[in-house]
Amino acid sequence: MSLSIEQLVNESAGLVSLPAVTVRLNAMVKDPASKASDIGRLISQDPALTIRLLQLANSPFYGLSHRIDTITRAVTVIGMEQTRDLVLATTVGQAFDDIPNELMSMEAFWRHSIYCGLIARLLADDLRLPHSESMFVAGLLHDIGRLLIFNREPGEAHAAFLLSLQNLNTLPPHQAERTVLGYDHAQVGGALAAHLSLPEKLQDCIRHHHEPLSPTEYPVEVAVVHIANTVAHMAELDTQDPFDAPPVHPEIWTRMALSSETIRNLIERAQQQVVEVESLLLHES
Repeated sequence: MSLSIEQLVNESAGLVSLPAVTVRLNAMVKDPASKASDIGRLISQDPALTIRLLQLANSPFYGLSHRIDTITRAVTVIGMEQTRDLVLATTVGQAFDDIPNELMSMEAFWRHSIYCGLIARLLADDLRLPHSESMFVAGLLHDIGRLLIFNREPGEAHAAFLLSLQNLNTLPPHQAERTVLGYDHAQVGGALAAHLSLPEKLQDCIRHHHEPLSPTEYPVEVAVVHIANTVAHMAELDTQDPFDAPPVHPEIWTRMALSSETIRNLIERAQQQVVEVESLLLHES
């Protein structure tokens, strides 16, 4: 008998927790009385986080025209919510450090996740969506439910993988998970994001990235992560053929009207950035 989603998430409490600075920062961002200087002082108490955040803010990933030399300046220029999103991006790897997954390559998992985050952010920028940093975090975290499933239900996870492999053209991995477990990694990830009190936009993007037509207050953002997941696979395989990657819902392709040139450009830009961003996010504190 498989664990329920609630059991998976509740049992993760001892394994998955955001660093204290991230939890406090999230609360401060929600407090209208908070000032940029308050947030700057909080983040500056963590030297390793301060260095990573400044490196990220000054990297091509962010693309600012002027150098940022203090956290308070970063908060002032970037904004409180966007700074919170960048802190989430730089600390999320720590939150999952204690989840062993013998059946999964963590290097491959994070490489795909970073590709998805980069492409989601680049696409959000191209579409002129506000707060594209949150789209990077949404892409980065879209598959976190897989970590819990592989850790807590390794037998079922392996069975679902084999079932999908045997029915490659008719049963995508998330549907195979539903067949075996009764739920999929997107649903688990959405529940975990809610448990961690992440912003609702992130929760929805994680929960619905395989079902982009689901009811949500963030249909465009969910669609962006849905597409980014596919394009990330294409970037990893270094292919321009979408048939080599998980399918994008036909209505989403039509709605977003992305040309093959746009897809090729997204892949090329993400491939240019992935190694640097990976080093900024995943190096040891």
